[in-house]
Amino acid sequence: IRQLLVSSGVPAAKIAIIPDGIELPAELPPAEVRRRVRAAWGFGDREFVVGHVGAFTPEKGQDIALEAALLLTEMLPQARLALAGEGPLRAALRLEGKVGPAEGCVRLLGYVEELPEFFAALDLFIMPSRAEGLGSSALLAMAHGLAVVASRVGGLPEIVEEGSSGWLVPPDSPQALAQAIVAAASDRARLSRFSANARARARQFSSDIM
Repeated sequence: IRQLLVSSGVPAAKIAIIPDGIELPAELPPAEVRRRVRAAWGFGDREFVVGHVGAFTPEKGQDIALEAALLLTEMLPQARLALAGEGPLRAALRLEGKVGPAEGCVRLLGYVEELPEFFAALDLFIMPSRAEGLGSSALLAMAHGLAVVASRVGGLPEIVEEGSSGWLVPPDSPQALAQAIVAAASDRARLSRFSANARARARQFSSDIM
């Protein structure tokens, strides 16, 4: 955002950056919440569940996530995708048939009231954005102990530390997104470390600091 302002002619000396603040949960939900929510989605405990929450608009990249899910049916057959949120793109994706080929592996959940339960059911969070100011939903996921695969756009590289709390991939690349998901699933010990690092990183963006 700062770079956009400077390129638009705003003097850099007049700009102060205050990142979004988030509420960090004191504790994460117990394991039975994970099992219950997954069961409601029709997913099992041994499947690798990837999720995203955000408005269904073109810049958020849910269509990229669905194309990656199609690739994962062969690359990582146990992968499952849960997309939460509403917006004009949600109905369009069904009409265009993007969900159909991976119907059993994908859930379009609509609006989700209990985000802590949504995050608890996931193994990994993805942020396949084409454009992003900061990426507050990625920060929320990190606060709930999830490593993140994010596009290298906007402010996302400022919050997702590649090789520590997640993976950064080129935007508009279902193949790169799918490969990063496979990499995350291939080493559960590393994924666990990244998830812990992500929660620690999110503390630097708390609402108190903001």
